[in-house]
Amino acid sequence: MDKQALTGAFGIYTTVWIQKGRYHFMNSISIKSFILSIIFVAFALEGYIFYNFFENSKETISKLLQTSIQTDVLNLKHFMEKNLKQKDINFIASHIDNIIIINPTVKDIHILDSNKNIIYHANIRYEDYNHSTQKCLPISKITNTNIFTQQCYSFSIKTFHGLQAKYYYANVYIDEAYTHGLIAQQIRKILVAFLVSAFVFILFLWVLSKIYIITPLEKLRQYAYYSRNPPKNFFVKEIESIRYSLNMTFKRLQQEQEELYNLSTKDPLSGLYNRLSLIEKINWLIAKNKRDKKEFAIIFLDLDNFKNINDSKGHAFGDKILLHIAQVLLKTTRENDIVARLGGDEFVVILPDFSNENTIIEIAQRLKEKLSLPFRIEDEEYQITASMGIAIYPKDGRDVQTLLKNADIAMYKSKELGKNNFQFFTNAINKAVQEKIHMQQIIKDALQHNHFKLYYQPKVDIKTKKIVGCEALIRLIDPVEGIIPPYRFIGIAEENRTIIPLGEWIIQEAVAQIKKWEQTPLKNIKISVNLSAVQFQDPKLLQKIQKYTQDIDRSKFDIELTESVLIQHFKERLNIIKNIKKLGITLSLDDFGTGYSSLSYLKDIPFDTLKIDKAFIDNIYTKDDLTFINMIVGIAQDLHMNVVAEGVETKEQLKLLEEINCKEYQGYLCSKPVPPKKFEELFSLGCV
Repeated sequence: MDKQALTGAFGIYTTVWIQKGRYHFMNSISIKSFILSIIFVAFALEGYIFYNFFENSKETISKLLQTSIQTDVLNLKHFMEKNLKQKDINFIASHIDNIIIINPTVKDIHILDSNKNIIYHANIRYEDYNHSTQKCLPISKITNTNIFTQQCYSFSIKTFHGLQAKYYYANVYIDEAYTHGLIAQQIRKILVAFLVSAFVFILFLWVLSKIYIITPLEKLRQYAYYSRNPPKNFFVKEIESIRYSLNMTFKRLQQEQEELYNLSTKDPLSGLYNRLSLIEKINWLIAKNKRDKKEFAIIFLDLDNFKNINDSKGHAFGDKILLHIAQVLLKTTRENDIVARLGGDEFVVILPDFSNENTIIEIAQRLKEKLSLPFRIEDEEYQITASMGIAIYPKDGRDVQTLLKNADIAMYKSKELGKNNFQFFTNAINKAVQEKIHMQQIIKDALQHNHFKLYYQPKVDIKTKKIVGCEALIRLIDPVEGIIPPYRFIGIAEENRTIIPLGEWIIQEAVAQIKKWEQTPLKNIKISVNLSAVQFQDPKLLQKIQKYTQDIDRSKFDIELTESVLIQHFKERLNIIKNIKKLGITLSLDDFGTGYSSLSYLKDIPFDTLKIDKAFIDNIYTKDDLTFINMIVGIAQDLHMNVVAEGVETKEQLKLLEEINCKEYQGYLCSKPVPPKKFEELFSLGCV
């Protein structure tokens, strides 16, 4: 391959590499391959340099050989011109042989006569002197030919024999083996020098690259992949910059990961485990204890009356309470116990190990005592309690959902039994809760499909024996279970606040009944409805009552209140009650005498009627109870209030009430609560 061909091939390779494969190559090649590619290019470049050096060396050798041959030939020509005569041929032959001996480049010299016949040839080194196939060029063109490819040069000699000119010719044959040997020897020298220098260069480049590029980049790659200990400073500025950037990036990522982990596993307010982490830990305990055949316990805590604190002090203050509770739980529980906040005011404590149920009781009792201790926030002293439910794996559940549900069920049982206590889960509790859930669904369906009905129990004037009013009482008529008494669903409706829409329906239905009776003999009948304490949590209660009763004579509409309505938020509710009174609606105090503050309510609230609780009527035959009822009647008369005795069932009770001047009664002696049609029949017939 000549110089021009090698240059062209190298240029084509470079162009193809840059133009066609650059994007893929530079975006996918490894650093080792990239350095190897650089070494290959450097190797090719060095080869190109050595090739030029070889060509220059070859040209130098060629010129030296050409000069040597040309000098010997010209000397021979001069010698022959001077001495060549037929008789002196041997003398010339010896000179020719001497040239061949001295100059290894010359292989043979033939002397030819004018007829091109060989008159002499040298046979010192070669026996075969037949060179007929070799074309000879004039010696004058030796500098224009390639000494390594041209095999023969010639010159002519003109001599005179007397006056007659005679021509001789000389063919000088080049020793190809010798010239090619010179080239091969030069190639070997250059190749050895090239390989040694290339090896040294490549080794040096590889060592430098290995130390300062490949090894640092490999460390960076491992650091970027595994993100463990950062490598130390690097010598190469750009690589050190990458190391520093990676180090700062991973520190920032680690911080963000820790923050994200805390957000995903910890409650942001209290720092306790959140619901997700709690479920993971319970699942882990289930798997572990299932294998080890051990038990663990879950304590479900709910703060008592926490909603009142949130409503009165605001959520920011409530958060301070929750943070205090979280700290108490952490300090009170054991080191290996797990404390979590599910949300709101609900917390869970997991006891991973315990010797027996007494251990659980001791921990629960300690939690109860510590939580109920007074504490100060914003220079005020507070005290809060918690209701707790306890479920034990595996007897109370074999999965997370069941365990948490049963602990929650036990907690609600604790609230039902007076709060600030703890209960273990039992099948009886579960049955009661399932009944409650079932009833909640019945209430929901009843509201949607109009399964509720109003029944009316007469209020009778004791003297005239005429029905003068009635109390509207709700009944649930389920398509499957039939009539469901109020005691089974009213409490549940109050718990889940469905009593609010149900109470609205009762008011609307009672008002509609008053309208129906306006053009009948029952036009003067007064209907009483009960208001639940939960209904007062409806901020639009007063507006709704005003709206629903605007088309009737409001004096025929009576609202009955119990002490439970008044016991909390008295000032706020008193304002609503007085505004109801201003609408022209009458008010009755139901179950009078069963509370502790009934007389104080008579002073503050403009009631129109007192209803004596059935518990006193049942025992009216005793002197003390009769005296108490007589006192209530006297107070009512002094305050110009009507009195209704509830639960009258016998004529003897009615007679005693008449003797003490009680005005009205209500009870089974006249009738139990009945549908509107039945009530209309009773009105026409009258009572005993």
